[in-house]
Amino acid sequence: MKLFINGSCHCEANEFRVEVDNPSLPVSDSLCHCNVCRHATGQIAARFAQIVGVPLERIYETGSRGGSENGDEEDNGSGLKVAITPSSENGFLAPPVIEIDYPKDSFNLGGLTAYKSSSDVTRYFCSSCSSHLFRVQHTVHGDRWGVAVGSLEKGGRVSKISSHIWVRDTLDGGLADHLTAIDGVRVSRYEGALGSKELRHPWKHDSLLSTSQSSGNDSLKARCHCGSIQFTITRPSEASFEPFAPFPDLLFSHLYSHLSKISNPKDTKWWLCPAASPNPSKYLAGHCLCNVCRLNSGFAIQSWAFVPLVNIVQGDSSNPLSLDDGDGRPMHLKQYITSTGNYREFCDICGATAFSWQAAVPSLISVSVGLLDEAENGARAENWLEWHKTRIGFQESAQDQSLARGLLEGLAQA
Repeated sequence: MKLFINGSCHCEANEFRVEVDNPSLPVSDSLCHCNVCRHATGQIAARFAQIVGVPLERIYETGSRGGSENGDEEDNGSGLKVAITPSSENGFLAPPVIEIDYPKDSFNLGGLTAYKSSSDVTRYFCSSCSSHLFRVQHTVHGDRWGVAVGSLEKGGRVSKISSHIWVRDTLDGGLADHLTAIDGVRVSRYEGALGSKELRHPWKHDSLLSTSQSSGNDSLKARCHCGSIQFTITRPSEASFEPFAPFPDLLFSHLYSHLSKISNPKDTKWWLCPAASPNPSKYLAGHCLCNVCRLNSGFAIQSWAFVPLVNIVQGDSSNPLSLDDGDGRPMHLKQYITSTGNYREFCDICGATAFSWQAAVPSLISVSVGLLDEAENGARAENWLEWHKTRIGFQESAQDQSLARGLLEGLAQA
């Protein structure tokens, strides 16, 4: 039986459907931790599920139901051809045989930006909102299309994470240390591709275990895959205490907490760690499973680090990052408004998510963790970031509740 799943980006400029292999549902897929996926998407890990053939145009059922009582085939105005054939069994009237011929028009990629991340892989993301939708692997046997699972309407039902791949690129285990099992089933951890050497848990590369590794380095570099967006994060300073910001859902549920609590009446500098320290050395980081992040990126898990704008400088310079229109704004940093007063910034060349910020709090920026340079600190950058482990942003409304539970359980053990 054929099964078609609808999907879209956040701005809905690109609405599509894909065909999946129904007998094998849920499809087993992997979270990829390779340096290319992380820096090309901005995510701490990327997840694509293989589809049958190519992406297809979305079908919008309009007009009459179509079909006729005499077995003729009719078009209902949506491109669906419905054939209803009367049938009988042993001389008695039996239920009719209904056959629906779904048109298979290839999806128009005109609203997407193509980025060739390597000689054999092309990625497609929405030119407007940056949502990664497709990845194509060019092989000697033809193109193999994969869809970003977060863009699907029923992503959690269609595919299930069974493994972490290319974990060695993270140097510290990356997200694999936070997601060890789903529904009680262990998620395998492979050094490289699927089926390669399995890594123990927890695992760190020898370079991060050496005695020369110091948590005192005063700058943390970050970049997208194409290199158009590069910036440096500096250690907390006196100026880092200046922003005033309400608590994020990561710390207190916006669904169940009183507004008087969320509004942060005591002006807690919650983004600085250790908490309440007069000399903080790290920033708060955490995962978000909200539907805005999911559709805006194409992936279910969006990982953010909360950093004052004053602590972000462009490239290796001392010039502060500017998100305002003008000369100080990076050339290829494109802005998308998710809702009134809420902004996302992404690379318009490779599509990597870079920042999220609010007009009400322009001095505090959410930095997409997948951009951080793993070379000195690992993908989780634990010398710089303190990961929140008792809650995930918007966990109650996560599309995939099994994933949310697995992530919470893994964080509790990390």
